[in-house]
Amino acid sequence: MIDYSGIGCSIDFIKSQGGICVLDTQQDSSMDFGLHDSIYQEVFSFVNGYEFFEAINAKEEITQKVILITGGIDQILLHSHQKFIDRFLDSGGILLSFAPNFIDWLPGNSLYIASEIPIKDRKILTCEHPITKGVKDYDITYRRGVCGFFSRGYFKPPLGAEVFLKDNANECVGYIDFYSTKGVILSTAGADLFGYGLFEQSTAKRLGLNLLLWIERVLKERG
Repeated sequence: MIDYSGIGCSIDFIKSQGGICVLDTQQDSSMDFGLHDSIYQEVFSFVNGYEFFEAINAKEEITQKVILITGGIDQILLHSHQKFIDRFLDSGGILLSFAPNFIDWLPGNSLYIASEIPIKDRKILTCEHPITKGVKDYDITYRRGVCGFFSRGYFKPPLGAEVFLKDNANECVGYIDFYSTKGVILSTAGADLFGYGLFEQSTAKRLGLNLLLWIERVLKERG
């Protein structure tokens, strides 16, 4: 049994470090669905991506320590502001991305590859990692008996990356990269670790809680 009784303290610590800045460029993002009314509302700061980069261009200062890229982000926008992403990571920032990347904006990323396995036959598998602790493979493969909601593709992980999610063809669905930059990159192939299974009786919702605990640990380890 996983003890989440201290999750409030973890949220408070992350908030003390500036919280998680959620960049979004569309009103109907999956990150908006229900999350404003969940436990995560205390730690998320939802920011319009276009306005964010306008403000960044006006002042060069980077104050965020953790930035989350939503799955439906305007990736052309990210590509055009690649210098900011590089500076953020070089400053030691933690970048979480749930985007199925189709353009080169994220250091070390191989771009999204759609799986050739038929959706009905494809399974998502957890690897032994704190982020997937207590999560059942069935609960991230199926939603109400139907496959494909969590992720339909994969990445080729960067050299030395920690793979914490894969599919049944042994392809990487989620990885953590400590080596491509001076910062930390967590990237998934379109898989929303916070929102998936949030309002269902499923172990999938532990992904978000485990991710908060992981973020807290990394922030503390990196000073």
